[in-house]
Amino acid sequence: MITFNRFSQLPANEIVALWNKGFEGYFTNAAMNLDRFMARTVSEGLSLEHSLAMIVDGEPAGFVMNGFRTTNEGKIAWNGGTGIAPAHRGKGYGKQLMAQNVQLYREQNVNLALLEAIIQNEPAIKLYQGAGYQITGQLVCSILEDAIDPSLLLPSFPHRFVIRHAKPRDAGMLSFYNHDAAWQTGWQSLNDGECCIIADGEELVGYALYKRNYSEDGSLASIVLLQCEAAPRRADSGKILKALLKEVFSPLEMPYKRMTLNIRHTHDELLELLDRLGFKPYIEQVHMSLRL
Repeated sequence: MITFNRFSQLPANEIVALWNKGFEGYFTNAAMNLDRFMARTVSEGLSLEHSLAMIVDGEPAGFVMNGFRTTNEGKIAWNGGTGIAPAHRGKGYGKQLMAQNVQLYREQNVNLALLEAIIQNEPAIKLYQGAGYQITGQLVCSILEDAIDPSLLLPSFPHRFVIRHAKPRDAGMLSFYNHDAAWQTGWQSLNDGECCIIADGEELVGYALYKRNYSEDGSLASIVLLQCEAAPRRADSGKILKALLKEVFSPLEMPYKRMTLNIRHTHDELLELLDRLGFKPYIEQVHMSLRL
């Protein structure tokens, strides 16, 4: 017998155990302890009330986590993780889980559902396509653990350009803000993130969203770039992007971990610049959507 419970109906330790079971044998290590799981739930706006646990013959067998936001597209839902426990894989439970989740979206009056899937995870992509999702693009995550040669970010931007630091939500107010960015890279997911904005006189011409992570001793451990955009139709967009990267990843001479998260595959100018700096892709994903 198959039943569905909301995560809010389950003890927290059972939710985390189900999450870890569901991601056993995954392409990356997605295991979490309770503290990290709850911190992610809050930072990414996930809803325990509207996340589902599939129970098969009294045993937790699978789950899907969901987050919701209201934007200019209407109400958007994001699949923040789907997993099936190893003992229950290959039995069609994933299809039933996704059907139940799409029904939940309809009950919540969702207009657009989004998710990401690792490109190599063909079974998951087929599962989502079977539920009605379509691939709308590709996303790249990259990493650099060496120092950056400052000369690679020259020439410096013109003196008339001014960089100021702002709240992540300020980027969301820009006319050229990328509203189609992957969920985790949106300003709403960056309560503890940072933003810098470039102005050319009175005109705002670029922005970057990023996050600094620190070790227990307070030293800088990593910087993660989430968005980096120049205003459209700017002939000097390359200089704007260079200036933003220089600001985000400084001090350039320090060899700490620098990462990018879910940069769209079509952002050629940024990706070419990151490649010249030495960044190497480590995960590529498809971006998928379902209109309801």
